[in-house]
Amino acid sequence: MYPPATELLVHNRKVIRYQPCFTTLCFLFDEPVHFVTDVTDWFPNATGPFPDNPLAGELELDFLNRATGKLGLNLSPSIKYSRRCIKLTFAPEAKRQEVVNISQPLVVDQVTLRLEQVEGSRTTLSQCTPIELVVSGPYPVGENFPHIIFGIATNYDRLRESLTAIAHWCSKQDTKLIAIVEDWSRRSNDILKLQQEYRDSGIKATFIKPLDESHTTSQSHFMVLTQMLKESDPETKWFGLLDDDTFFPHLKPLSDALGQLDHRVDMYVGALAEDFGSVKNFGLMAYGGAGAYLSAHLAQKLGVQAATCIREAPPNMGDIILRDCVYQHSKARLTILPGLYQQDLLGDLSGFFESGIEPINLHHWKSWYREPVIKMAATAGYCGNCFLQRWRFGEDTVLSNGYSIARYRSGLGSIDLDKMEHTWSQVYGDVNPEYSFTLGPLRERVSDEEKRSYKLVDSEIFESGVMRQAYLRKGGGQAGELDEVVELLWQK
Repeated sequence: MYPPATELLVHNRKVIRYQPCFTTLCFLFDEPVHFVTDVTDWFPNATGPFPDNPLAGELELDFLNRATGKLGLNLSPSIKYSRRCIKLTFAPEAKRQEVVNISQPLVVDQVTLRLEQVEGSRTTLSQCTPIELVVSGPYPVGENFPHIIFGIATNYDRLRESLTAIAHWCSKQDTKLIAIVEDWSRRSNDILKLQQEYRDSGIKATFIKPLDESHTTSQSHFMVLTQMLKESDPETKWFGLLDDDTFFPHLKPLSDALGQLDHRVDMYVGALAEDFGSVKNFGLMAYGGAGAYLSAHLAQKLGVQAATCIREAPPNMGDIILRDCVYQHSKARLTILPGLYQQDLLGDLSGFFESGIEPINLHHWKSWYREPVIKMAATAGYCGNCFLQRWRFGEDTVLSNGYSIARYRSGLGSIDLDKMEHTWSQVYGDVNPEYSFTLGPLRERVSDEEKRSYKLVDSEIFESGVMRQAYLRKGGGQAGELDEVVELLWQK
């Protein structure tokens, strides 16, 4: 093991290497003193972690370097920086909903760094001693989901911008994705090239033109079911009709939840909108952002009636077309599946994500609200249902894993963590939203002065088995207030 500080000579310059030297805090001490933003400048052949440090990240990957580049975070010239190391222990009996108290603080030993140059005296960080956290365990590696087939109706531009998000949950999962692309007649060549990009990304994608040129997108949203039936096989148990911005942190929870139901009988499965105004306006049905899931038995029945259902229903409400077809041509009625969310919520959804919730899906994440769901969901791939799991640190801090670190100025004594903080705006101002039916009990919003929030902005998982998360709190509330970065390094 290296001692706390080790001097190395690299490119005829002295390097002071602090133990453990992770990914962003290795310094060259010379005249002047520089903050190194790309360690490959002085370890040009570096391709892996330091061999003496099991929690080190890949050397050529530097969060702060990316943050000022492609991440577009526009960090202040100087930042406050701290890091914490976390060692996971797996225990299948661990209670996911319990907010475990950790006596140690989470944000410690903050240092002030200039991104271009470290000025003044040498900056030293204390050794990163891991905190042990217990989770139930990761999802099985290599598990596939060929029994679920998905369908969407969209256009070329939305399909292109959705590739990375869809690849997160659909790539190499052995599940099929069927898309009706409404502007096929104008962009067929582009669409076929995009289909190949999807396939090259490991997605079993099939893109087709509208089944009738007169169909609206809503009608195609229903009619895609007929093509899904053609693409299905005896192994297919469930047919999922989605919006093009429906996102799954991982398919395992959806598969497990549907697995509790009988696909051999008529089943119409989904979730209501959270805002009762939506339910009042559109009715009791599976709202498409959460997904509408048909058992194979019911899907076959509706496929025969598809043309009739199109004639019977209004042309501009895809979810209603499906609902009316189910209700008029079967005895199935909506089965609400806990964990599915339409997310008809506007603006700041921090209360939703910081509630300890276990969402099977997310929706509206790039329109009604904006969150980096792909980076957030890396946590699900790393440690399973630990995504959004909460821990209480010290007297004033709550970590919502993969979303935020919240520090409460007056402590947690008056904060009821069993209730969801109501931080968002409602859709219909003239209707009582009655959120408690879908979201449970709520509590009032905590002011920004009382709660300092660090939001996840970056995450990555290394071949060494380490996951790195970066949480950022933007300064600016007061003149000269610095941005703050907290890095968490996780090891299984």
